[in-house]
Amino acid sequence: MRIEQPWSLPHKAAELVSSGTNSETKSSFAAELKDAVGQVNTLQNNAEEAMRNGAVRGAQNIHETMIVLQEAEIGLKMLMRVRDKALEAYHEVMRMQF
Repeated sequence: MRIEQPWSLPHKAAELVSSGTNSETKSSFAAELKDAVGQVNTLQNNAEEAMRNGAVRGAQNIHETMIVLQEAEIGLKMLMRVRDKALEAYHEVMRMQF
């Protein structure tokens, strides 16, 4: 059993730091955010399609529809929390005096 020190970097972060400026493994916050927005958009589209199918065909697989709806809701909530944290960090930087 390997016990890591609490101040050590996680594996993924350590790999990114050690790789330097390798453009293949390096991704910016904006790129990650754009990817997350795309994934949430896909979840929302899937939820809308599931609701439309449920309304047209009837409640045959209501449990699957509810699962898709919950996935979309959780994804949207997570995206909103990331947005709120980013805005909070931005406001904190703007309040700093140099």
